[in-house]
Amino acid sequence: MTKPSPSPDLGRTTRNPAFSWQVVSALVLVVLAIGVAVTLGLINNANPVVATGPVPVATVGQPGADSAACKTLMPKLPAELTGSARRPVQGGGDGIAAWGDPAVILRCGLETPQELNCSAALTQVDQVAWLQLANDGLPDTTYLAADRSVRIAVTLPDGTGTAAIQQISDVVSANLPARQPCNKGVLLPTDTR
Repeated sequence: MTKPSPSPDLGRTTRNPAFSWQVVSALVLVVLAIGVAVTLGLINNANPVVATGPVPVATVGQPGADSAACKTLMPKLPAELTGSARRPVQGGGDGIAAWGDPAVILRCGLETPQELNCSAALTQVDQVAWLQLANDGLPDTTYLAADRSVRIAVTLPDGTGTAAIQQISDVVSANLPARQPCNKGVLLPTDTR
């Protein structure tokens, strides 16, 4: 009887054990690197850098910034507005406060804008009548308190909602008496002293 011949190698290769460990090690390192990168990305996104330095503001007409009403209101404004810390302002003069990044900006003692007249549509928020001003294509929205002896404007960055107006309304109504914006169809003057 003849001995059967061994079957031929049908495409089998001899594996180098060192090569297999190198491939596995490389794959493990890649997976670990991806895990570290994702974790660091999540940590950085969870703790974004928050600006705390001065907010640059432009100078606008604020003849009532030194008025008794603004001097009463400004120190009563909160250190934090809707979770954002108050920031110093750079430029613009007195009667300005800012919070957060992008900044919510309050100005006290402004000139009366053209949009405010005796037939303007005012929105009541927590005992303060606000007029939304035209934004001239800017992404921010500005509201003007129309029923106080001084004009107070709050500019909100796009997408921030109106919680800041509600919080500021509480401070304004607690510290400055309300008055009708008009008397017999005539817009009342503002306090500049």
